[in-house]
Amino acid sequence: MKYPLVCLQRKTSIKNAIQQIERSPFDRAFVVDEAGVYAGCVAVADLRRLLISGAQVEEPVDAYPMRHDYSLADKSLETPRQARALISDMKLKGVRFLPVVDPDGRITEILSLEDISNMYSVEETEATAKLPAARKVLVVGGAGFLGSVLTRKLLARGFRVRVLDSFIYDRKSLDNLAGDENLEIVEGDLRNIHTCVSALADIDAVVLLAAIVGDPASKVRPTQTIETNVLAAQALAMASKLHFIPRFLYASTCSVYGIGDAILDEDAPLNPVSLYARTKIESEKIILGMGDEYFCPTVLRMGTLYGFSPRMRFDLVVNTMSMKSHVNGGIQVFGGDQWRPLLGVEDAAEVYVRCLEAKLEDVGNQVFNVGSDAQNYKIDEVAQIISEALGGVPISRDQSNLDSRDYRVSFAKLSDILKYAPVQTIDGAAREIVKNLQSGVIKDPARKIYYNHFFDSAEE
Repeated sequence: MKYPLVCLQRKTSIKNAIQQIERSPFDRAFVVDEAGVYAGCVAVADLRRLLISGAQVEEPVDAYPMRHDYSLADKSLETPRQARALISDMKLKGVRFLPVVDPDGRITEILSLEDISNMYSVEETEATAKLPAARKVLVVGGAGFLGSVLTRKLLARGFRVRVLDSFIYDRKSLDNLAGDENLEIVEGDLRNIHTCVSALADIDAVVLLAAIVGDPASKVRPTQTIETNVLAAQALAMASKLHFIPRFLYASTCSVYGIGDAILDEDAPLNPVSLYARTKIESEKIILGMGDEYFCPTVLRMGTLYGFSPRMRFDLVVNTMSMKSHVNGGIQVFGGDQWRPLLGVEDAAEVYVRCLEAKLEDVGNQVFNVGSDAQNYKIDEVAQIISEALGGVPISRDQSNLDSRDYRVSFAKLSDILKYAPVQTIDGAAREIVKNLQSGVIKDPARKIYYNHFFDSAEE
């Protein structure tokens, strides 16, 4: 069939039905009886609500009313007028796919609204103007440096998105998305249990980006770091599991490796040298420990991010050097021999989307290093690349180095499973950042909102 929607036996348990639907590209399934006769449609969001309301996981799906029992008999639509009426009714009730049944009631084909529109020459705008996207993703921290890029990418790929963010660095990063009907914005703190649980309503997947990010920020607010990075992360993961939401992407960091001589893969020993890294390791353990055949978290250990974002940061090595080249006319390097894996923010967002699009069995209950082998650089090499990209900006060197991190990372697993190849480059990012500084898109790079450790959203 053109659309391989899951067909469930009517005595399939609610729990197994959720699992089967979640492993398909769709958010609903058709139910048939023992003879294969179509009985109706169930949506995964409705099944989750049943369980939260007290239904038992082993009860059959046909123990409760189905979302609808629409079907189309062969050649039952004879005129465009009938097609328009059917499309209008389907849209009103949120029906996106319709089974075609034979005289015995068995499904022979599945049609979408677009198919019916094309078959009967109904204007596409009539058929699809209000057609909802199939999956709804909660992005916690969706207004942040990575989150604001990821939110845009998800919307462009057809997802519905709910952003939960405390907007500690203001909300301008999402301003130009306010009119998008597939975007919902919720202001709230991840540490608030009620906010956390309420945000999961009708959600199909969770991306947890919100955290106190970076060593300087964690040093400034150690209590908030533990609350947010460990306790709140654990609460959200547990609430997601209780909501039977199987896809849970957790943003971790390659900083968990700390110091290492070898090229480190996902099984390498962890050697954290900061509170930030320690909290990430603890949350990794907790969240992965919850995993089973129904709750399948994915931990993404990201390299050091760089690049332009609607919520810009200038406390990241590539971004800092690029900004300093413009403001001060030069780059200062501390140390220089320490290794870092670098990762463009657009590339990072692409990996998250690919994880959401991938088969759950390929990415669930696993850890991935996120980056590329080609972008393991020494800090001094980063400075050289940026200097050359910006026309030979002078580099000054200070052999002192307060940051003890020094590690190279293998990204072979990510490449093998998700077929990921980076697009962004350090030189391209440096030129883009400077262009935005020169044009006034970023007017004052010294503002505190561009630095995570200031926690200041009061500036305008």
